[in-house]
Amino acid sequence: MLLKYGDVLSNREISRIFGVCAQRGIRYNGNLHKGIKHVVLITVLHKTPEENLRNPYNDRLEGEFLLYTGEGRVGNQKMERGNLALKRQISEGYPIFVFEKKSPGKYMFLGQYNVLSLHSEIQPDIKGQKRKVFLYKLKRVFTSVSLNSIRKLEASKSK
Repeated sequence: MLLKYGDVLSNREISRIFGVCAQRGIRYNGNLHKGIKHVVLITVLHKTPEENLRNPYNDRLEGEFLLYTGEGRVGNQKMERGNLALKRQISEGYPIFVFEKKSPGKYMFLGQYNVLSLHSEIQPDIKGQKRKVFLYKLKRVFTSVSLNSIRKLEASKSK
């Protein structure tokens, strides 16, 4: 099966297909000690003012690039867990699959991306306090992916 730009999946389908947890914005298959197989990112690009209170991340598109805010909703973000997985993608090159949350339970596939760079920026947290966040600059490399290749990748890396 081919997953194409614009295809809409449920959270449960994303979790099952990619072998990742069903929560968090940065979800990865594998672990930081033995190796990451791939990452699934969930972004919200068009938020209501109410959503900004729960989701303080300022993800955005700038031309052909996705600027993705790291994880951590209160205080300065730390270089751990999902943030570290995204940073390591620059050198290790595992695939990142990006979905945009369109409505509760509906996620649109945006494609496979690579992290080009990482820098920090000041953004408010959920309490409205200014804090330092990690901002990842990603570029799309494919608009469709074969789900069979994802399964083969998982099988080969689990041996």
